Amino acid sequence: MFGIKRKKATRRIIEHDPSVIGEHAPTLHDLMTLADGIEVRASEVYVSPSGFTKTYYVTGLPSTVHFGYLQRFFRVGADVHISMHVEPADSALAMSKRTKLMTKIESEIISEQKAGTNKQLAFLQQEYQLLEKEREELRLGIERLFYVTVVFAVSSPDRDEFLAACERVEREGFEGFLIREAYKEHDLGFRSVAPIGENVLRHPIEMTASALANGFPFTNSRFSHEYGVPIGVDWSSGHLNRYDAWHKKLVNANAVIIGKAGSGKSFLVKGLVARSAAMGIRHAIVDYEGEYTPMVEALGGVVIRIDEKSPYKFNPFELEEEEEKQSDGTIRRFVDVKEKISDMERLIVSMAHLHADHDRIDSYTTNAINDMLQELYERDFGFTTDPESLYERHETWQRDAKGDRLVRRVKRPQPRFSDFYTKLEARAASDSRLEELAMRLRRFREGGTEGMFDCYSNVELQDVPVVSFDLSRLPEKSMARKLGMQVVLEWIMEKFIKKNVHLKKRVIIDEAQKMLEHPDHAIFMEDVFRRIRKRSGSAVAASQDFRKFAESEHGRAILQNSDTKVLLRQDKLDKEAVMANFGLEEHEFEELIGYRDGQARWWVGGEVFYNQLVTFADEFNLFTTRFVQSDAELAMQRRGLA
Repeated sequence: MFGIKRKKATRRIIEHDPSVIGEHAPTLHDLMTLADGIEVRASEVYVSPSGFTKTYYVTGLPSTVHFGYLQRFFRVGADVHISMHVEPADSALAMSKRTKLMTKIESEIISEQKAGTNKQLAFLQQEYQLLEKEREELRLGIERLFYVTVVFAVSSPDRDEFLAACERVEREGFEGFLIREAYKEHDLGFRSVAPIGENVLRHPIEMTASALANGFPFTNSRFSHEYGVPIGVDWSSGHLNRYDAWHKKLVNANAVIIGKAGSGKSFLVKGLVARSAAMGIRHAIVDYEGEYTPMVEALGGVVIRIDEKSPYKFNPFELEEEEEKQSDGTIRRFVDVKEKISDMERLIVSMAHLHADHDRIDSYTTNAINDMLQELYERDFGFTTDPESLYERHETWQRDAKGDRLVRRVKRPQPRFSDFYTKLEARAASDSRLEELAMRLRRFREGGTEGMFDCYSNVELQDVPVVSFDLSRLPEKSMARKLGMQVVLEWIMEKFIKKNVHLKKRVIIDEAQKMLEHPDHAIFMEDVFRRIRKRSGSAVAASQDFRKFAESEHGRAILQNSDTKVLLRQDKLDKEAVMANFGLEEHEFEELIGYRDGQARWWVGGEVFYNQLVTFADEFNLFTTRFVQSDAELAMQRRGLA
């Protein structure tokens, strides 16, 4: 009698499989001994006292994946752990599978064509071409296939934070990814991620070698600055970010901060200023809209309002001695008369073009301006590179809060615009080629319609942490406000940046795109970013219009001369400009569009990290420019989630 010998079925006992960590990896029992207790529920796992955990797994990838595509999983508002379990696949079997799918699609294409509907024709043809390309790459060995189980666990000790993060995952998902909750398998999912890392959940998907490679690294390492100003937290890891603009690895301390209106740009700048001032960094702010006043006053700073009736006067023609730190540590003091002449030449040319931008003055006129300025500073006023040339010997007694003191020298009178204009009028009387220049500049004399800067300065910068120049009262339509930005910046460079080279100093230029609208102002701002580095300074341009930076030669130069670049939420209209200038992929720009207020992508000396400025209640009230909040925002604040 013959019997049938059946092959004994082999059983795989997953619990005894070697771990990816090694044979001595901790078991679930080991893990439980480290906790007060563990409760496995249908929809989550609770580990006491660590908190709540819910696991998900990926069932499908987008048709195209980019480098670091798993990074988006870390931005759900809670802790996230990801495990990728990789097993090699049989390439021959994969090619056979694709051939069968192609045959099926080909028959569907023929059916569509015969029926004359053509509704799915384009989609089917595209899918066929994709499968054909994959099959050919597998055949030639260009690609390899793997079976990959992607598991991620959302965890938080705070119940509300945990539920909000899970709700975000389930409601929003991730663009192009198919995600499923490990319902009634959370114990397996819990073991599939760190620290155990056993592949017990086992929901594999096919993945090519290139797609697998693009998944690593999941996220950046932490930002390397260990000291500096606390600027917020990395919302993907919860790590506190500190920023040192004068870090030894940075080429310069300059920064550009770009974000569409309402993205939190001013909020971020105010946070940077306030926290930097507390650490001894001095600031001068060119406040185009007048929105920094409450914060500056709260910090014990000074707000200087600039308009026709203001008691504060600024003379851009004033010359100051400069300090330069030598290689041996000593400080050399000198007067750079030549640089001042060049600065004033640029200012006068800018004034001449302010109302006639398309009618540029010729080279003869420009050279004449330079000659007259050289006569004014070197011959008429006798200024040289020697700082003593700025003073005259005159012994007198002065009384101040500290008592009486003997002053042996006083500052000599400084030139002003009227001195230059008088010289111009005299030369124009005998040279008709300068008559038009005199006519253009007449309005800028004292008593003219825009003569507010033809004066002697009565402002001195004392040892204050922050000084703000409020330009909001100048009429914008008259171009006076844009001229005011240049005059104030020139005065800041002379009185603030050139002094005290041993101190850290920062200049904030708010609404910097306004200066890019006029070529002469743009040239000047670019020059500020170039010159400020050697004087231990930092220039920060804040703007809500990136296209003006991208379209301007000088705007692009400012980007190149800034070792720190910050992108907050962006406008879709700026897509091409942002992607081209920052080297972003399309999916990275799409992420920028979805940023919440205050969320930003930072480039600092070649490092990229993500930051969310988190404020205290008092700081929030000082920094915000939004005085009405939605009910949802108020509820989030009460729950401590905003």
